[in-house]
Amino acid sequence: MHIAISGKLGSGKSTVCGILNKDHGLEIYSTGKIQRAIAEKMGITTLELNRRMASDTKLDHEIDDTVNAVSRRRSDECLVFDSRMAWHFAVNAYKVYMYVDPTVAAKRVMGDDRGSVEKYKGTEDARAQLKARSEEENRRYKEIYGVDNFDYSNYDLIVDSTSADQFEIAKLIMDSFAENAKGIFLAPKCLFPTALPEEDGSDELRIFVHDGFNFVSAGHRLLPGFGKSGAHFAKAALETDEAAIRRALSSAKRRGRKLLKTYETLCGIGYESVPEAYIRRTK
Repeated sequence: MHIAISGKLGSGKSTVCGILNKDHGLEIYSTGKIQRAIAEKMGITTLELNRRMASDTKLDHEIDDTVNAVSRRRSDECLVFDSRMAWHFAVNAYKVYMYVDPTVAAKRVMGDDRGSVEKYKGTEDARAQLKARSEEENRRYKEIYGVDNFDYSNYDLIVDSTSADQFEIAKLIMDSFAENAKGIFLAPKCLFPTALPEEDGSDELRIFVHDGFNFVSAGHRLLPGFGKSGAHFAKAALETDEAAIRRALSSAKRRGRKLLKTYETLCGIGYESVPEAYIRRTK
């Protein structure tokens, strides 16, 4: 069985893969380096490369067909595919998605040496470029393959790298892979509330994704405990009730940033980013 690792830009996929290679002897097949090399050779940014690929899908098919072929040919081995679409193309794979807060991701790539084609003016510019590149890639995947790379239901394991170090994440991946276990593990500071603790008596933490952020639909009374414990992960389940999602999102928009400040005090955390849902606009 293989391991397919996808996830957000700046989530540390390549670093985790390096640990899986060095500490666990797993061979890594990476497509990100191939794309960056192509962009470097063409003298353009990776975002521009993705835009060009939107009208010429030859490279997409070449990369993804190779992932599929390699996974079939070496089906008796355990390979790690570091590729945004490997979850869809690698056969018999344990599917992992790595999440990260967008502001944290921007700060990370600012400190990385990613060549002359990935330069940023500052954190906000990096965040904007990462968001644009990510959305462009996902739009292309939907168009070419009819799949949503951001949909958590596609994966066996979702793990948040915002607070945890890469060794802790690698261990969680290997432990979960060994047991073929499913789960969603998110940093407390990446759980965005939609109600007050006293308004929600659920014993199960349930989340849904909106605009790239993890919003809580149930289990608000558990959040202060997760935050104050200093734990890097809170285990959650995916909300599937569309009516519950609509109610929760409407509540977040109605309450605005005041709700976030309340939870920062209750949980002893500081949110790195503020989702648009909490930003009230005046006409």
